[in-house]
Amino acid sequence: AVVSTQSTGDYMMNVRKRDGGALYDNDVTPFGIGSTLDILKSPIDPRVHEHEFEALGPGADGKITGTQAKVPMQESKLPSSTLKRIWNLGDIDKDGKLDVREFAIIKRLIDLKLDGHELPVTVPKAWMESLDFEEARR
Repeated sequence: AVVSTQSTGDYMMNVRKRDGGALYDNDVTPFGIGSTLDILKSPIDPRVHEHEFEALGPGADGKITGTQAKVPMQESKLPSSTLKRIWNLGDIDKDGKLDVREFAIIKRLIDLKLDGHELPVTVPKAWMESLDFEEARR
């Protein structure tokens, strides 16, 4: 459900509240208008997380399992329900494993949440394009 609120002189004229607190690309917040939007539109560089990913010991397929990803994800201290949502967003090909690009998405989502932002409904197109996922071209 989307509820629009408007009042004269209110800088949050287009605030839209949604069930579950999900963010959409056009959301405005009182905590740095556009700051979430900037994060959602900024590209991801998987090389930033390569060292951490490699330390987890990816298999011959270049992927880590959910068990391998669990510890670094839990180190965020986010609730299990939030980590589950992050995993479901980040596991792009839904194979139960993460390649370095998917791991980079998960790390960005964790950072997003730890910085006080809500999780997006879907992985932003800018992230998908910057990581060269086929799904971004559809």
